[in-house]
Amino acid sequence: METVGIGLLGLGTVGSAVARRLMEQWELLAERAGATPALRCVAVRDVSRSRGFDLKNVRLVGDPQAVVSDPAVSIVVEAMGGIDPATGLIEASLRAGKTVVTANKAVIAASGPRLSALAAEHHAHLYFEASVSAGLPIVALLQGSLLGDRITALDGVINGTTNVILTQMRTPGVSYADALADAQRRGFAEADPSLDVDGWDAVSKLVILSRLAFGVNVTSDAVDRRGIRDVAVADVGALAQLGYRVRLLAHAERAASGAIHLRVRPTAVGPGHLLHAIDDADNAVIISSDLAGTVMLSGVGAGGGSTASAVVSDVVTAVRERAAPMTQPAPLTTPTLLGDEDLEVAGYVRLRLSAEADARALVLQALEDRGLAVDAAVDLTGLELAVFTGVGPRAVHDRALETLDTLTSVDEILGDLDRVEA
Repeated sequence: METVGIGLLGLGTVGSAVARRLMEQWELLAERAGATPALRCVAVRDVSRSRGFDLKNVRLVGDPQAVVSDPAVSIVVEAMGGIDPATGLIEASLRAGKTVVTANKAVIAASGPRLSALAAEHHAHLYFEASVSAGLPIVALLQGSLLGDRITALDGVINGTTNVILTQMRTPGVSYADALADAQRRGFAEADPSLDVDGWDAVSKLVILSRLAFGVNVTSDAVDRRGIRDVAVADVGALAQLGYRVRLLAHAERAASGAIHLRVRPTAVGPGHLLHAIDDADNAVIISSDLAGTVMLSGVGAGGGSTASAVVSDVVTAVRERAAPMTQPAPLTTPTLLGDEDLEVAGYVRLRLSAEADARALVLQALEDRGLAVDAAVDLTGLELAVFTGVGPRAVHDRALETLDTLTSVDEILGDLDRVEA
């Protein structure tokens, strides 16, 4: 049976899992690929350090360019992470006519269309299933089974770190800092968790999914982003008591006009919603389309094993399709972004009332006067009030909050979140 040489850039958590699978399950992979994917060369920072498993006859190098230049390597697997030097190494591989498999969502979000065009130009392939939600085959679904559908919306929990943190914050007495420390201890959060907790990781993934779903050329700047650092544990707890779960929700929609909206925001998810039960490290993506209707994928979306599953799957596909002609990527259009006057959302607001007479009634009347319906109002402890606002333009919600902030009947706005129901 023919052998296809594989080069690996990076031997961290994901890279190690990929290397183990390629070496320990080569017969299974060869049977499925029609040729044997053989790991030939691995680039690491320190070639002298023990790896904890036997790399056998695989060549270790300190210079990643040596993997790209190795004539025995036909497929380069990039598992380094970060923008640089990963982008340059992917480019060099494609220019050399070598297929690339990557899990790097930052690179694909920033440069995916350009790299796909570069791959086609040099008769190579670019695979990036693992760049979004690890082992969930969402990229394959959008690139294959749903090509005949017109997709109208995407909703997802696509960052495992924040979902672990928000899940832990539902436990009484567990603060954001406590939940973050626990996520770090369990290996779900980095020492510097900024990319996750500030929403950037989810933004990159949403950009990739939106390009595939809508055929639009969007960047991270188009995403309305709000992370979870400022989510109060009191809001998580109060909402939990009322049957809601707080998730860092990634949402993309295409209006009938063709305008699109992308956002990543902490959101109160109602008990009837499909994402309500997606706890801890699980990820899920809901696709809304005209023919297939509602399609949902869910599963473990974080960790080395889940990500390695998608990477190795892409390697098998790359080996199987090595002789297939490279097609030009479909052209992307530049979209119009949906404005705040046209974008409709529902909301949740927690506030502390003043001691003024009829303060509660005055607050609810003020919201109605500003054109924002009140779906429900729940008295919490003391003078705290939780208000569930109806669906209305984002701009109306923002103006209503500004109005509340000026009322003498409101002592303080304590928290506000988007809200989705079933």
